[in-house]
Amino acid sequence: MKSLIGLLEAFFTDVKRLHPEVAGLDRDLQTIKARLEDEGYGFVSVTLPAFGKSFDLGLSIGWMAHVMGFAYNKSLPRFLSGLTSLVFDAKTGLLLDNPSVECIVTIRQICYLFKKFLPSVSRLEHLEKIAMQDFREVDDSIERIAPFRLDLIERISHFVLPELDEFTEVYGKHGPGAVVEGYSPNQKWLEVYKGLLDFDPRMLDAGYDLQAGLFGDISSSQHSFDDVQTTGVARLVTVPKTCSALRTITVEPCLNQFVQQGYNLHLRRQIRKCRVLRQSLQLNSQVPNQVLALEGSRTGAWSTMDLSHASDLLSLQTVETFFARWPRYLSGILGCRTPMVNVNSNVITMKKYAGMGNATTFPVQSVIFASIALLAIVGSTKSLTFDKLERASRSVRVFGDDIIVRTEHYQDVAHWISSFGLKINHSKTFSVGNFRESCGVDAFRGVDVTPVYLRHDPVNAYKEPRALVSLVSTSNQLWSRCYLSSAEFLAKLVENSLGSLPLVRQDSGALGWHTRLNHRSIQRWNRSLHRFEVRSYVPFAVRRKDELDGYPALMKFFHRNLHSDIDGLSDPQFHQEEILAEDELHLKASVRRFSTKLRRRWVQV
Repeated sequence: MKSLIGLLEAFFTDVKRLHPEVAGLDRDLQTIKARLEDEGYGFVSVTLPAFGKSFDLGLSIGWMAHVMGFAYNKSLPRFLSGLTSLVFDAKTGLLLDNPSVECIVTIRQICYLFKKFLPSVSRLEHLEKIAMQDFREVDDSIERIAPFRLDLIERISHFVLPELDEFTEVYGKHGPGAVVEGYSPNQKWLEVYKGLLDFDPRMLDAGYDLQAGLFGDISSSQHSFDDVQTTGVARLVTVPKTCSALRTITVEPCLNQFVQQGYNLHLRRQIRKCRVLRQSLQLNSQVPNQVLALEGSRTGAWSTMDLSHASDLLSLQTVETFFARWPRYLSGILGCRTPMVNVNSNVITMKKYAGMGNATTFPVQSVIFASIALLAIVGSTKSLTFDKLERASRSVRVFGDDIIVRTEHYQDVAHWISSFGLKINHSKTFSVGNFRESCGVDAFRGVDVTPVYLRHDPVNAYKEPRALVSLVSTSNQLWSRCYLSSAEFLAKLVENSLGSLPLVRQDSGALGWHTRLNHRSIQRWNRSLHRFEVRSYVPFAVRRKDELDGYPALMKFFHRNLHSDIDGLSDPQFHQEEILAEDELHLKASVRRFSTKLRRRWVQV
């Protein structure tokens, strides 16, 4: 608690320096201290973010929305009234004609600084129960879609992804996440190899190509992914989202997730080839959505939409109808889909297509959400043509459950989205005013007002290297936004554990402090490598013994050379050379996820 109070005092020192004209900041700090003492961490991690959501709503609708749990002076809350009065009129509560963007940034930083603060163990247990229960209730709430709606989604499928079923190979791939069986990264390859041999001991002599992928020609061979996938049960787990909510993820069986990755990558390739969807989808980058959010906040031409429980409400019926035109691809994604999930020792059969742990969920939902938006924009489906869809695709941008549409189409798109059983998160959806939010960027009148988040308790950070790395990043972000006292407060806590850190470039992999001109500390000249170097801590992944040899090792080697275009590498030969030089020990040890060590190293400046 003392560390948070010290950080708050340092932060308000910065606020008073940046806003010397604002009165009442000392009173606001005392209010936070008193309520933090009475209500605990919940005040800064739950109550203040709720204040921030009301403030954001006010920026959108044009007047200060009511905030529960705070006293009022006429139309504005007393808390932060000195800052909010420079954004909203103190008497009427209406948004000023020229609100102070600097005050908006500061208010949002105060409200959201602790929004993603990791909750306590007891709080995590409570939130996990809520998340598990929500998963079951949302799945139970899925209803059958009206037949005429399904007919419409089937009709648009004839105009997109023309080559989705034209494939001879679908390359499997292991994802970075855990699997139900608990296998280590290298043991996953052994499991895939055993699965193939259990299916057909003559696999190596009967069409299986270690270098090409799984099967050289699925259409002419009797082998298919359906033959080697398991019909196991996924396991539901939770991961932190915010301090007040957890995100649910399904942990898939090993063979299922291996095949899912193959169909995931195939769909992504086909999206890039589709003349319609490639205008609306770019699934390897959030930047297009972020740019449109900034433009929409400035001009009002674009509206941002966010869906609640997007993947959990996407019904299997909708997916089957949309992909019915491509029977080979549909058979593949259904064959590697895990239909059952273990929720707190209770196995349920899902009505939804899949949880977020399924590798195909993200691209599948993105394609379907974009298609629904296109149907809404075109309007009359009787005259549905390729040219109309291509023009409409320029008015939609989708990244998972983040949807951006031109404002004139917002109402139609919102109606169509709801008609397919999906729910719009109205607290994060903005279609009026000058505030927009999409893909991690908050924007007001063309200005990025996204706050910095503190994710770890500064007092206990010395116990966990990942927390120290996070605090260094947070300090650098605060410093870049002129919160100098706050940045220095965190920097001292870090250096109390690690000692003095040098100045490093902003793109450096070593821990250190950034400057706007990219100044660097120089401690020596390396005569062997002919470069200036500095000694600092470098994060290293923790490895564990994980040996792999024989045919499974050969399989891993060849598969690591695939998908170079998905990884953004255009030269396969370069990709192979990079992999060979990347890790000579990858067949003897593997990285333990979420485990980090810090080591002092001489690094290039």
